[in-house]
Amino acid sequence: MKYFLIETDEKNRIPYNINKNRAIDLRLLTKEDIDRLSMWNVVEMELPMEVFFPDLICSPFVMVSDTIMKTILMYHPDILYRGIKLWHKESGTNASYFISILDEIECLSEETQYNSVGNRIEKPILSQKKIGEAAVFKISGYDKKCIVGRLDFVESILRRGIRGIRLKEVEI
Repeated sequence: MKYFLIETDEKNRIPYNINKNRAIDLRLLTKEDIDRLSMWNVVEMELPMEVFFPDLICSPFVMVSDTIMKTILMYHPDILYRGIKLWHKESGTNASYFISILDEIECLSEETQYNSVGNRIEKPILSQKKIGEAAVFKISGYDKKCIVGRLDFVESILRRGIRGIRLKEVEI
């Protein structure tokens, strides 16, 4: 089975300084604590000129569009999530996203390549046995805030016309 890192394409002029009002406490973004967040949250952001709202924003936490969220629910119907409204105070511009609490799987294999110091992953290599049946997840211990999708999940979101992402195949 093939897997892909799914990231925000940095070439786009996306919102920045998201959560500048600190409406979302990052410590609550776990399965145990997500219930302490409201079902919908308003988060302030800054906008560049000619802003583009991609279907996936990876920073400061992973946010997905309605299209991706519906696709995640097809593969993992019991996933926990909360709605988030990105809002620019001066212009009133806003966009809706979802924060989903994806499983963090310890699936890095022994063949994973690190930098010369050994503190940063240069090339993640996954272990199929550790992944199991997960269609979309995060890699535990991987410092990049991106998600991993199985080939069928990636094809599903691409057929739905998502925009503003970058895909990179990960070795198994």
